[in-house]
Amino acid sequence: MLAATTRLTHPALTWRRNALELWGERGIDSRGLFYEQLDFNGRGDADSRRRMRVQARQLYVFARAESRGEAGAAEVVDRGFPAFQRFCAHQEAGWIHLLEADGSPADILRDTYDHAFVLFALAALARTASHGAQARALAQSTLGWLDEVLAHEAGGFHEGHPASLPRRSNPHMHLLEAMLAWYRVEGDRQFLDRANIIGGLFEKHFFDPAHDTLGEHFNDDWSVVAPPLGDSVEPGHHFEWCWLLVRLAEAGGADYREQAARLYRFALAHGLDAHGFAVDEIDRDGRPRRMSRRLWPQTELIKAHVAMGERDAAETSFRALADTYLATATPGLWIDQFDAAGHGVSPVVPASTLYHIDVAIDELTAGR
Repeated sequence: MLAATTRLTHPALTWRRNALELWGERGIDSRGLFYEQLDFNGRGDADSRRRMRVQARQLYVFARAESRGEAGAAEVVDRGFPAFQRFCAHQEAGWIHLLEADGSPADILRDTYDHAFVLFALAALARTASHGAQARALAQSTLGWLDEVLAHEAGGFHEGHPASLPRRSNPHMHLLEAMLAWYRVEGDRQFLDRANIIGGLFEKHFFDPAHDTLGEHFNDDWSVVAPPLGDSVEPGHHFEWCWLLVRLAEAGGADYREQAARLYRFALAHGLDAHGFAVDEIDRDGRPRRMSRRLWPQTELIKAHVAMGERDAAETSFRALADTYLATATPGLWIDQFDAAGHGVSPVVPASTLYHIDVAIDELTAGR
């Protein structure tokens, strides 16, 4: 059974302890593969396909828990990491996109967004007692494959192999997250240099200074695609980029904190509903498109508040999260989306969201 071995000093830590216990016991199958989702009784869905990115995200969560000394987390990692390598590795190089429920390949696309999360998980695994050397070797081979196969002549990376359009800023955001994680682990300048390159893409291509917004979808040459995709704005990504750009500057990298603040202010002004929750989508002029609200943008709002020094606002946002999304009958589960009227519309609990909550809790409770 998972249990915290350190004194809990914040309600978020208590919630995470319960979540780790639940997902460590019920969120992984006998082969060591994580379930894609649980139901609201905490039962794993054995019939659904498994996304590779979810396997990586769950490995990140439990590897971080192991490094914090959470009892039982190492056993989950010891089961999950070998299964990840066995089932998710592409036969040539890199990592496949999707598994059937039985563990066989369902889609062997090698997706850049997915590989960002492989690298992110490997950074957490590099801190563990038993898997550090292997994680470092796999990270270097994964980065080498990205550079060799997916690097794009216009900068950044193709969407995957085989390549597709439109190109997106989002995979690059998560590669920035992964490179900052590796820089914290290793202190190796190559990772900060890679993070700076992605920061440069943000400044040159992703950020729209005329509107203080972040572009999501692009043509092959990084020109913005036509509307409606071209003027889509996701407040959650504004908050996520804000947090990452501040962390890049704090790590000694390029300083885009002015742009980060502009993203933050725009999303606060136009991307929150009447109750202060971040909505799913608006446009570049701040007009609403989808007033539904997933859980993950709320975690990014918390992280952005922390990055901008607004800790009281971060605490207020967490309390609102705890009273709504996290207020389930089974501790450690969540309601993943509410509609515009405030009704929960999630029939299951997707495992992919736990990583978002976990990182937000780290930010919220840092120093405790």
